[in-house]
Amino acid sequence: MHRLPVLLAVIIFGIVTASACRPVEPTPAAQWLEQSRASEPQRIAIPAVTAATITTDTITIPTYPFANFLFTDTNSIYNISYPVLHWANYHGSNPHPADKTYTRLTLENEWLRVSVLPQLGGRVYELIYKPTGNNELYRNAVIKPTNWGPPEQGWWLAAGGIEWCLPVEEHGYESAIPWAYAITHGADGITVTLRDSTQPDRLRAAVSVFLPNDRAVLIIRPRIENDRGTELDFKWWINALLAPGPGNSIGKAGTNPNDTDLRLVYPETQVTVHSTGDATLPQEGQTMSWPSYSGRDMSRLQNWKQWLGFFARPQASQDFVGVIDLAHREGVARIFPHEIATGSKGFAMGWQNPIGAGNWTDDDSYYMEVHGGLAPTFWDTAPIATHDSIEWEETWYPFSGLKDLTTANREAALHVERTGSALNVGVYSTQARHDTALTVWQRSTCAQVADFPITSIDPAAAQQFNVTTSIPLDDLAVIFHEKQVLLISYQGQDCVPPQTSLAVPANVMTSTSFPVVWSGIDFYTGIAAYDVQFKDGYWGAWTNWLTATTSISGAFDGVDGHTYFFRVRARDPVNNLSRYGPDDFGDAFTTVLLDPAAVLEVSYKEAPTFFRHGQPIPYSISVANSGNLTGNLYLTDTLPLSLTLISGTLTASVGSAAFDGYQILWTGSLTSGAEIDLHYALTPTAALSPFSPQTNLVTLTGGVLPVTRTATTTLAFMTYLPIILRTVP
Repeated sequence: MHRLPVLLAVIIFGIVTASACRPVEPTPAAQWLEQSRASEPQRIAIPAVTAATITTDTITIPTYPFANFLFTDTNSIYNISYPVLHWANYHGSNPHPADKTYTRLTLENEWLRVSVLPQLGGRVYELIYKPTGNNELYRNAVIKPTNWGPPEQGWWLAAGGIEWCLPVEEHGYESAIPWAYAITHGADGITVTLRDSTQPDRLRAAVSVFLPNDRAVLIIRPRIENDRGTELDFKWWINALLAPGPGNSIGKAGTNPNDTDLRLVYPETQVTVHSTGDATLPQEGQTMSWPSYSGRDMSRLQNWKQWLGFFARPQASQDFVGVIDLAHREGVARIFPHEIATGSKGFAMGWQNPIGAGNWTDDDSYYMEVHGGLAPTFWDTAPIATHDSIEWEETWYPFSGLKDLTTANREAALHVERTGSALNVGVYSTQARHDTALTVWQRSTCAQVADFPITSIDPAAAQQFNVTTSIPLDDLAVIFHEKQVLLISYQGQDCVPPQTSLAVPANVMTSTSFPVVWSGIDFYTGIAAYDVQFKDGYWGAWTNWLTATTSISGAFDGVDGHTYFFRVRARDPVNNLSRYGPDDFGDAFTTVLLDPAAVLEVSYKEAPTFFRHGQPIPYSISVANSGNLTGNLYLTDTLPLSLTLISGTLTASVGSAAFDGYQILWTGSLTSGAEIDLHYALTPTAALSPFSPQTNLVTLTGGVLPVTRTATTTLAFMTYLPIILRTVP
């Protein structure tokens, strides 16, 4: 062990710290963090939101001539007619693709460009993430029929995008028929509502696709309608064909020109195998551990041999799934209500020995499928009562800049990992935000580990943060928040006290009894109780008014001519207690005035806490009239005996102030709601002892009650402290 003595000069001098007590309008009072941040982020302007737009045009896609060989059959249970392909006649025609024109609806905002093809099952055809220019959905180079699909239908049209699968599994009956559409322009965005049919006495679907003005998300709202006179058991699945990142392909072994490294983020511990060509995996209907099985990370596509389809077991356990290209840090998240849409399925063609791309396309492009259903698996059904409907909302969005995906919701996505002694966190926001923060807690102690203010974040890319800590990952919680609002959390631990706010009806009450209202927000568990305090006048002592109350309002009884200040704190069910606001004026104030009068109680005076030799000592006085009558005011500020006014520094925002050698004087009228400011600087008249406090008092008359305010400043000095630096063996 070695010791190295060092002499460190420590300077203690006039760091100006505001001791002001400024009146404020009722605002949230309790700071939500137990520890204050060292510095707050600088507020920057966010550009005005540009409204979403929609255009209608056409798109030409090479298409095989399957339509010439279709005939119609009907499922009598649902009264749904569906097209069947006469495969023999189709193949006998020696089919080749030819250009075909389709109607295209294109929704667009600052971040996304989304196209819909009503003629091809009303599918969402493209989801283009404008910051990278990539289409996150697989778009087939041709429109081509395949031999997959419901057995009774005998085919499925491989086009790409997001399709709606009703009323049976394996892509349903209606992914290739025309859907009707209607466009709705709203104040917050544009909606395209797609309908498979308006025919009565059948099972129907309506899917609303909404692009908001200000968010990089696509909101999908399916609605299933049973217009039959009997309860039905049916199947509904959303199926998204995905190829996130560049190149319109997720690749395969030996043919991966974009170096794609796809990861399937399903937050499950077990899945049920639907089908697979890999004999080393569990087979149809069997359980497989997830994401690791027999030492293979099955969430990485490059660890797959042949095709695999799987369902979350026994059903979806969380409200998100995702797919990310780790090589390009770009992916897609699906956010859904897992208690309603209980089915969550993944499927891909394989990697080392995949299904041949010629089954669905004419190039060598590959995709994976993310399915979401009302029932847990293809083998299960969902019930719907006669003349009833089922509807819910899902949020789909692309993201970029994350190294991986840990969790996601409709507001944001997070990646959290430990690398050696560093905790690395990436956060992606689905809309532009300012004054947010990323905070890390130790779960077992509720001690704050790190707090990263984020001045500005938007959907262009994720932001990365790291902190050195020895705390194990399972003992850490990460939250991304915007002021009082929790946006997303990882291993959320309720270490955060509630946020509170309090208000009174006005600055002047003309009755001695008046209402006071308060409220609170808690990130996790809600509010258990509130404590409300008041004080009578600026110099009054804070006094308990209501303690451990569950009420959110109360009637307060005051005295004419008195000004009352109020503040509130709250406790949550796990005993996190917010702090009272530090402002001397509390969270809100009001004055009882049975007759009109001027009120000066919210005036204040401030000076630096410390000053040093040769440094001017700045003072400021704010005189505010919060009453309901103009007041003729008189101000007298008596200076400390050891300090004097520096010539030329005395200014007043209204009227003129004078100095008579030991007092500053000002007189004038002040209307209701108005304020005047006085500024001046003092200097010592004689040598002062270090840490000798200098106090002066200002007196204000002309209001309903006289007001006094003081300010104290102290001479600081320089000293030297020995510091011993120690090393450990």
